[in-house]
Amino acid sequence: AVERQTILVPRLERGGRPYLKGKVANDNPSQYTASTVTTSQKSISIKGLACRYLIDDAAQEDSAVAVIPALQRQISMDLVDAMEDALINGDSTATHQDDIANWNIRSRWGASGLGGSSDHRRMFKGMRRQAFDRSTTLNMTSGTFGFDTILSLKALMGELAMQDVVMFASPEAVLANLLELDEVVTIDKFGPQATVRTGQLASIAGMPILMSRFISADLAATGKYTGSGSTTGIILAHTPSWYIFERRGILVETDRKIDVGATEMVSTMRATFDTLDLDTAKNVAFGFNMPSA
Repeated sequence: AVERQTILVPRLERGGRPYLKGKVANDNPSQYTASTVTTSQKSISIKGLACRYLIDDAAQEDSAVAVIPALQRQISMDLVDAMEDALINGDSTATHQDDIANWNIRSRWGASGLGGSSDHRRMFKGMRRQAFDRSTTLNMTSGTFGFDTILSLKALMGELAMQDVVMFASPEAVLANLLELDEVVTIDKFGPQATVRTGQLASIAGMPILMSRFISADLAATGKYTGSGSTTGIILAHTPSWYIFERRGILVETDRKIDVGATEMVSTMRATFDTLDLDTAKNVAFGFNMPSA
């Protein structure tokens, strides 16, 4: 939780360097050798998401079920879906790495109005883009995928790969690739862990496997969406490195519009996704070009 639109977070880039301690040999001994501590500042800017419905009065009156409560739940889920999509596929650079103008991922967003300046996938840099920026991507070529491939991907994260790493995978990656590996431990073997209730399906190399529909199965062999391709991938993230900075959670408001005979419903939230680590930190990795079947 944050308290303002933009927050500035100081961080330590590099600590000091120790030297050997000299001995006092005279009345004017040399000072200890000084070292320079490098600091910097991270700026986090909060973004906003909004979704709007216009509901006809007649549709409300003639419905066999209570329309407004159902739509209130749905409009909240719209923001949740948009946030999850951005966490994976977001890119705030001038030119998005994917062809989002033509990317209706799993038919979730409709075929029109995609890719504009207000597209939710421009909100911040998601994990796929972050992995490309940090040079922590691995081409998991079809036909050679195995446990050693996952370890090679994890090794790209260096020292951050040793603990608190979570794997995010598409449904196709889980079913067509991961569950075939003997090293994958499923729920019947590792017991009723609390994280299972939040979506964990299995575990491999100490990493919980979480499945997301927003890791698609229509990526090109480059790991990006170009309009053609049928590959998928997996993402590894060092969870203590990443934060969702939230200025305000989801708020749903309704307003009666008597001049048009409708009810207007709007849901909004203010949040962003970022890391306090240096831009060179290997805190996320993306394995692409996995077979989707």
